[in-house]
Amino acid sequence: MPRRLHEMKINPWVPPLALLALAVIIWLTAEMNDGLALVLAGGSAFMALLGAIRSISHGLRPVATAFYVFWFSWLGVGPIMQLSLGQVAWGDTTVLIRNDRLYFALFLTLVAIASFSVGEGLGRARRPPAEYPTLPRARVRPKVLLAAIAMLGLLAPIAIRTVGFGTYFTTRGDRSGAVASSGNSIDEVGGAVYALYDALPVVLSVSVALLGLYHIQLSRAKGARLQAHHIAPMLLGVAAICVFANPLSQTRFVALTSLGSLTLALIQPRSKKAGVAYLTFGLVATLLLYPLANVFRGSSNTSLWEISTSTFTSIDFDGFQQIVNTITYVHDYGYKWGMNLLSALLFFVPRSVWPDKPVSASTEIAANAGYAFTNLSLPIHAELYLQFGIVGVVIGMFGLGFGTARIDSAWLTAPWSKLALFAPYMAVAMFGILRGPLGAQVPIYVPVLILLGLGLQSDRGRAPGGHPGHRPQASAHPPVTEPQPANSAQ
Repeated sequence: MPRRLHEMKINPWVPPLALLALAVIIWLTAEMNDGLALVLAGGSAFMALLGAIRSISHGLRPVATAFYVFWFSWLGVGPIMQLSLGQVAWGDTTVLIRNDRLYFALFLTLVAIASFSVGEGLGRARRPPAEYPTLPRARVRPKVLLAAIAMLGLLAPIAIRTVGFGTYFTTRGDRSGAVASSGNSIDEVGGAVYALYDALPVVLSVSVALLGLYHIQLSRAKGARLQAHHIAPMLLGVAAICVFANPLSQTRFVALTSLGSLTLALIQPRSKKAGVAYLTFGLVATLLLYPLANVFRGSSNTSLWEISTSTFTSIDFDGFQQIVNTITYVHDYGYKWGMNLLSALLFFVPRSVWPDKPVSASTEIAANAGYAFTNLSLPIHAELYLQFGIVGVVIGMFGLGFGTARIDSAWLTAPWSKLALFAPYMAVAMFGILRGPLGAQVPIYVPVLILLGLGLQSDRGRAPGGHPGHRPQASAHPPVTEPQPANSAQ
């Protein structure tokens, strides 16, 4: 019984943060005079805030926290402000007309966050009590790391020669113009060739940097002395990231995933204090830094002094209107039955082989809405609805939440296991997954995850425990307390 009481102990941060979350929602929705819209939009934002608070209450669960934080900012605050001000991005006020499409978009968003929360909660609860503490420590496969380094060494000179070294340190707009003027745009050379000097160098840079860092950390955990061959791969990967994935010429999500995952893997934040700092920074980053990152496009005059309520009606917060547009598209043409998802997964298949290969789902939806600019976002649950209807939303979001919980639980209780080492990358990739469209995100994220999966191996020949100073719990019901790995960042 005493152990059970200890398990149920509430983190002292939770009650005040929950009350603060409720106060924030009341303040945000104060100007909304539509009762149904208020309940649906406010409910989604409140669930996201509570989910974020719960994800730091017993140690940082980085993947879940990232999901809930971005959901709150992008699909919580954004829709509430747009409904209150009567404005959205691109001046398309038709999506704010009080009709079935609007209310269904709000309802679909609430169902999606609820499904994710249920899946994430069950993913924690269904964990066998002694499973994660006994997961074997991972090790890096040297052959895979060397193969990735060799591929990077071959592709990097091709990319630099094709695009120009200086182009990688200009704005994204200037870089796109330089690529187009050189005759090497995706329309002119095709997706397969374009990937050789655009996507693959980024994928290989991040993979080499992470595997190199894990090689250092796992070697040190075994007590090995660091030598040049331990450090060189990570330094090479970091240098390549600075060229191919820097925030000047790459998208915000590619730069964030590249630099952010390496930072999380390096500092290993797990404590409650680290969770509070992570949550605070996440809210600041998604509400302020995210729109400010537009300055790197070279076509925006956004500055710190222009962050205001109107920021949430800008092009950076076009997610909600794209949900409404998706519902309209489904009404007009029906479901896609997974064709866009298949196209995203088979991104490496050229159109010369697959002439009817679907374009990114957001492009079709924006074009159907009559937008001149169609390279827009598409929230993950809107894309699931486009493919498989509301059943697809429930199943897909539940599965995403369940998988998130499994990775986060390994991160907290078996820090050096193979599953746990996916957490730093998934935590920052979650922003791009949530924003979508998958057709734009999958070609970057999936190859990295594949390389990490191939490059990491569970070392089942070694004693379990997986972390210096970590001892498996002898009890069948280990207490849910704050984990304290030896080198965890506070």
